[in-house]
Amino acid sequence: MRAAAWCATLGAAFLGVIPGSAAAQGLEAFHQVSPSVLVYLGKDGDRANAGVIRTPIGYVLVDTGHTPADSERIRRALLVSRLDVRYLIVTQPHPDHHLGAFVFSPPALLVAHEATRTAMAKMDPRALTALFATRYPEAAESLRGYRMVLPDLTFTDALTLYPGGVEVRLLHLPDAHTQGDAAVWLPQEGVLFGGGAVNVRRHLNLADGSSAGLLRSLERLAALKPRVVVPAHGGIGGLADLADLRQYVLDLRAEVRRLRAAGRDPEGVLHQARLPQYDAWPGREWLRGTLTRIYRELAEE
Repeated sequence: MRAAAWCATLGAAFLGVIPGSAAAQGLEAFHQVSPSVLVYLGKDGDRANAGVIRTPIGYVLVDTGHTPADSERIRRALLVSRLDVRYLIVTQPHPDHHLGAFVFSPPALLVAHEATRTAMAKMDPRALTALFATRYPEAAESLRGYRMVLPDLTFTDALTLYPGGVEVRLLHLPDAHTQGDAAVWLPQEGVLFGGGAVNVRRHLNLADGSSAGLLRSLERLAALKPRVVVPAHGGIGGLADLADLRQYVLDLRAEVRRLRAAGRDPEGVLHQARLPQYDAWPGREWLRGTLTRIYRELAEE
């Protein structure tokens, strides 16, 4: 974990909880990365992360956690402080980042990129609940009250919120992980939520995006020089992890280019691609979609 010095287990004082009390139990998933920011790490480093930003007028959430069960854990943890969740920022259209929106909204105001709202509006709520109940049986009970909540406020390029005077910048990252990716940048804290464009030491799914778009986004994010980088999936990182992710994408492109030059078709690339330096990274199931997308990109260049 590159930003280990900045990532300590949740200080109970953040939520007004007495250390060692019953209320302080079950907070192991929360990690404090700055005086005003907590990160809720997804289970086993595989499930989606979420963020909690404390402001003078209440909380700003970044995504909802992987399932509504995660959203409920976050909601219960925040109850102790008696502050409301004022905004919920959805960083991408994939449902593991917004499925629990109904837990917080209303009254929270949902904010997302316009393309994310469009994609969410096309989703079938019954299909989503059936899929997640099958994949995550432990979350089945929390899905019983599910309803789709669409963003109230959208943007196309950038949007800055100032809840209680705290600057929260939303940046569109076009054609990276999806068409509706949004990063959340807290300049006063030096904390960056990379959204779907950033995983830390995990394979990325680019089936709905592009490697060229991702490289442009990573360059843009690195220019911010964040102190802490919170990925969509994986552990908390830092600026060096953005460089590692950029190199990973370049290596994928180079391997696909090499195999295309040798006459391999997409299926041949999938079977013959060799990237031993990333064998230990989890999420290999996403490589098929990512390599196929890169093959198409290179064919169009």
